[in-house]
Amino acid sequence: MTVVAKGRLPSKLTVVSGIAPTTRGGTGRLLRSLMAERDAKGLDVRFIVVGNRANVARSMVARHPLGLVREVVRHYGRQASRHWLIRQPAFIGSQRMLVLHPQEIGTRWLTEVIRRRGLSGLKTELFVLDASFFCVRSYNHVSGEPGPCRRCLDEGLEAARRLGCRPFPIRDRWALVFGETLQRQALLGQVVFWTQTAGHASLVRQYAGSGVSVRPIGLWTDDFDDLDTPPPEAVPLADVVYHGTWLDAKGGPWALRLAEAMPERRFLFPCPRPRNDVVPSNAIFETMSWDTGLAAQVRCAPLTVVPSLWTAPIEAALVKSIAHAPATAVISFPDSFAAALPAGLVLHLPPGPREAADVLRRHGDWTVDPHLRRAWVREFTDWNRGLLQKLLEASPS
Repeated sequence: MTVVAKGRLPSKLTVVSGIAPTTRGGTGRLLRSLMAERDAKGLDVRFIVVGNRANVARSMVARHPLGLVREVVRHYGRQASRHWLIRQPAFIGSQRMLVLHPQEIGTRWLTEVIRRRGLSGLKTELFVLDASFFCVRSYNHVSGEPGPCRRCLDEGLEAARRLGCRPFPIRDRWALVFGETLQRQALLGQVVFWTQTAGHASLVRQYAGSGVSVRPIGLWTDDFDDLDTPPPEAVPLADVVYHGTWLDAKGGPWALRLAEAMPERRFLFPCPRPRNDVVPSNAIFETMSWDTGLAAQVRCAPLTVVPSLWTAPIEAALVKSIAHAPATAVISFPDSFAAALPAGLVLHLPPGPREAADVLRRHGDWTVDPHLRRAWVREFTDWNRGLLQKLLEASPS
């Protein structure tokens, strides 16, 4: 367990995260942004990082025996810290508690935290980062399907058992039980949900009932600080850039099929070459991050695609692409962030790669209006910046 805080408990707000601010990815960037805002404004907020990492093998930093030994030691150290923390009245009795990434915290432990706080009449606030409140996969998408999976919303969590869905990113055997227990705790008024978008607030109501306490609050991560600053110029490596990680739900394999359907265009994938996929000759795989070349390629390539196939909230890849790419294409679904974007800001593609290729050919010269782009970036910034201050000022009831 890592504690990053000023002062002693109780604080006005205790933020409990399963992911450390030093990690790569969206949650780490969110934490860094929240902590920077805390320090800049002198806000009374305490951050506690308490990860579970039940599957030690996945959390290995180096794949050699010494690395495994280090991870085993860390794992049992975290477990001991968690058992100590839950027995502390000052922790359980925190005035307000905001939870980030329950999968990495450990769902069984978090269920007990919520229960103990509920016995004292205290609510636990959950910041919704993904679909894990109703989907054990975290990204509600089944490989091979053309869009989001809503089975566990419409049929209950028995659908996940029937499909054999495995918890992601942690092999947590309590994940399905957590989904059912969290629903009951929400109905009892013990849980408050903060969502990034109105669409995800709608999903929470479908999951936990219309009487659940849920409010959209937005999202701001440290890589949004430079939305007004253009990336450097570069020689484009391709005609189309796929902006995302190589996951089915993020649309990586889908974009590869799009490349197959458009042999006349070169596609850049900023990730390692997949081992089990047939890669067409017009697909370039070159590992890079936003800060090591991807930003420049997004700015210079004629088109960037962010084809998420799950009910995605605010994705940094999409926001940065809109801010800097000449043209951005998405696949949007009901309740997703992309579906609520203003007309003309992005090009909406059908979920079939071949049909999407036809749309792109018909709109080959399309680019976003720079005035519309600037107006949207200003509006996005005005609504989302200062997230921690908004959380402190908002009522969790």
